[in-house]
Amino acid sequence: MPRLLPRRPLASLLLVGTLAGCGSVDNTLFSADNTFSNFPGERPASTTQGGKANNQKRLAKIDDPRVFLNTAAEIAEQQKNYKSAAGNWGRLYALDPKNVEYAQKTAENMRYIGRYEDAERVLRQAMRDTPGNFELSEELAKTLIASGRLREGAASMTQLVATPGLSPKQVSRLRSAIGVAFDRAGSHDEAQASYDLALKADPLNGIAMSNLGLSYALSGNLDKAERTLREALIAPNASIQVRQNLAMVLALQGDNRGAERLAKQDLPPKMASRTINYYSNIGDQSDIWRDASGQ
Repeated sequence: MPRLLPRRPLASLLLVGTLAGCGSVDNTLFSADNTFSNFPGERPASTTQGGKANNQKRLAKIDDPRVFLNTAAEIAEQQKNYKSAAGNWGRLYALDPKNVEYAQKTAENMRYIGRYEDAERVLRQAMRDTPGNFELSEELAKTLIASGRLREGAASMTQLVATPGLSPKQVSRLRSAIGVAFDRAGSHDEAQASYDLALKADPLNGIAMSNLGLSYALSGNLDKAERTLREALIAPNASIQVRQNLAMVLALQGDNRGAERLAKQDLPPKMASRTINYYSNIGDQSDIWRDASGQ
C-alpha cells in the first residue's frame, strides 16, 4: 500500500510507500556530439528525408522541459530523494497547473518530506480546479493523517471508501490508511480491524500487511508482529522498508544478529550496525512506530 516526516534521522529507513511512476519519456536522448542517441533496443533514427522530418519532431519534443523534469522526478522517486522529486513535480505543475497528476505527485512527495501545509495548499488549489477528483481527495486525506489531523483524515478516508465502483485495491489502500490513523491515535484494536478489512479486499497488499505487523508490535505482541512482517516480505508490492521494519522488530526481540543480517541486505555494513543498535533502544518511543507505518 504504503510510505511521512521522520522526526529522527534513521526513522526514514522505515517509510513504507508505493510510488507510481507517471508520464512517458521519449526514448531518444542527445549524445555529446549533438547527434541523436537511443536507448538500447530502440531503432536508430533514419537518415532519409522522412527520418529527418521525424528527427525534427523528436527534437521539438525533447526541447520540452517537461520531458527532462518528468524523467528527473521519476528517477528521484526511485532513489527515494523525495525533496528533489517534490521540486521537479512542482516545476511540472507550475508549467501545467491544470494537470491533476502533477498536482497529486507534487503533494505526495511534499508529504514524504513533511511539508504538510504546502502539500495541502497544492491539493486544495487543484481540487478547486477539478472538484470531486478521487486521487486528489485521497492524497489530501493522507496528508491530514500524516500531519496529525487524525480524526479529520480518517473521516475523509471513510467517506472515500464508500465511493461506488472502487476496485478492491483502492478499497484496500483506503482501509490501510484508516488503520494508520487509528494506530497513531493509540486505538490499536480498531487499527487492526481496519487492516484486516484492507487485506480482505486485497490479500496481497504488502503495505497493509506491514502496517498490521507494526500495529501488533505497538500493542506488545512482537511474535505476531514478526510473523506478519515475514508474510509481508513476500507480497508483490513489498518494499525494502518492509524488511527494515522486520529488522526493527527482531532487534526489539533481542535478535540483533538476525536483525543486522536483514538490514545489511539494503544498507552498508556500518550503517546496518548503527541502525540495529538504534532499533534496540526504541521500544518505548512511539514516534518511531508512527514513522514506520505507511499509507
